[in-house]
Amino acid sequence: MTVISRERQTEVQRSLVIVFLLQGFIAAALIPRVPDIIANIGVSFAEWGVISAFGTIGAAAGLFVANRAIERYGVRTTTIMSLSAVGVANASLGWLTNSTLYFIINFVMALGLSVFVIAVNSQTVVLQTLSGRVIIGRFHAAWSAGAASSAALSGFLAGFLPVGIHLTLFTAVGLGVFFLVVPRLLSRDEERIAEGKSGEVAVAWRFMPKRVYLLGVGLAFGVFPEAALWDWSSVYGRDALGFDPARAAVPYASFAVAMIVGRVLIDVVGKRVHVSLQAAVGGILAAVAMTLSIVIGPSAIAHNEGFGLVLVAILWALAGLGTASMAPSFLSSAAIVSGMSAAAALTRMSVMQTAVIIALKFAMGSSAENAGVELSMWLPVGAWIAASVVAVIVLRLSRRHHAIAQISSNLQP
Repeated sequence: MTVISRERQTEVQRSLVIVFLLQGFIAAALIPRVPDIIANIGVSFAEWGVISAFGTIGAAAGLFVANRAIERYGVRTTTIMSLSAVGVANASLGWLTNSTLYFIINFVMALGLSVFVIAVNSQTVVLQTLSGRVIIGRFHAAWSAGAASSAALSGFLAGFLPVGIHLTLFTAVGLGVFFLVVPRLLSRDEERIAEGKSGEVAVAWRFMPKRVYLLGVGLAFGVFPEAALWDWSSVYGRDALGFDPARAAVPYASFAVAMIVGRVLIDVVGKRVHVSLQAAVGGILAAVAMTLSIVIGPSAIAHNEGFGLVLVAILWALAGLGTASMAPSFLSSAAIVSGMSAAAALTRMSVMQTAVIIALKFAMGSSAENAGVELSMWLPVGAWIAASVVAVIVLRLSRRHHAIAQISSNLQP
């Protein structure tokens, strides 16, 4: 049987780490320039909210395109096309002065980014299955590192560069390196060898394995707290903790740095602890840490502002450490869905995740509006607990899947 050598697997893994880092580097350059873009296209905050919301619809549309593109062109070609589209769209956003045109290009960028995420994650799942060990953490850590470094550098350059030049420069650098690295990813023939297509058939939604539903819901609960803290941490720091903007950013910065560290450690810990067990324990750790932050943080800050800020930052860092394994765990578990390719399973998981995330974000916004942001923070706590429960179920299914696969392998002549 034709196999992919260990040396070739290592080469692909290293290339994928760089690809993940570059995607984060390109996409996150936009974050500090949002006020400039709003001013350029001349919209209100309410209109900006509508534009952003339709970006989510673009991402959902990409999920229905991704699997077809991968099946027709292969992961490598789909990755090239999708990230190129994201880069060109991202670079153009800084030059626009028309809100309608911005709306269209932002929609296209979200669609392309969605296709890219499915493509590269499907290859990470295949590589992890080939290697027989946990490797997905390093890829998500690379994305986080690329996004964090880009956002920090972009914030510094915002006072010196016009937004159009800024986004174009970051896109040019990112895509330039990307085109040097991407030929090293698995080829179409290698994908077929690695994934083994013989047992896979097209599966209608109504006949979809129950595991896909479970993994999609678990992925949504695992990802939602990270998204919620991204959206609401500064508001929480201002309204619930009483900080100025600079200090209000400290808890989330601690969360993000700890999450990067946690994702780097996933592969090391994975040698002894299954990634789903890491997610189950991590979810409980994050829920407990955030609960303590909500309950004792404000009173500690009222007693001593400096001590309170340090305490909250530590608790948020523990939450980030617990969150680190959530997305990698559920994404890598796509390999336990029998009869479907990794790309097909990931696509349908992501469709479900998007629907659940939209509902959770709506609930978060509604509760923050009606009850206050300090009470709405209990929603991420509940999501962490729910994700932990699903991770335990996935752990049992994963062990059963691998036991059956081992028996089948032993029975083969």
